[in-house]
Amino acid sequence: MGRSACAVRRSLWQKRLGRFSCSPMTVAEFCRREEVSVASFYQWRRKLAETTTVEETAVRQSAGPTLMPVQVAAAANLQVVFPNGTRLTLPADDYELVKLSIASIAAAHTTTGEA
Repeated sequence: MGRSACAVRRSLWQKRLGRFSCSPMTVAEFCRREEVSVASFYQWRRKLAETTTVEETAVRQSAGPTLMPVQVAAAANLQVVFPNGTRLTLPADDYELVKLSIASIAAAHTTTGEA
């Protein structure tokens, strides 16, 4: 028997939000490209985040504390998301570039007086 329409839609949005998290686009640009509304994007992101949080809490409570080994890949990126949705992605292993970028952003002034 096939999956219910709700489960299919949930899976579609999980994949879509996964693509967005790897995308340099703003929410508006991404939604335009995916041909979905910005309101739907935020609604599904909130809905899936709430579900994930409830599921994670249940798993943590039943399993107890667990330590997981973590290995940072050399090709990892550092991503900064600004309030206007702009994303800046830098190679995390290039300390000088990260330092220079942060210093440049901190020194920038806007005409509206906001940082």
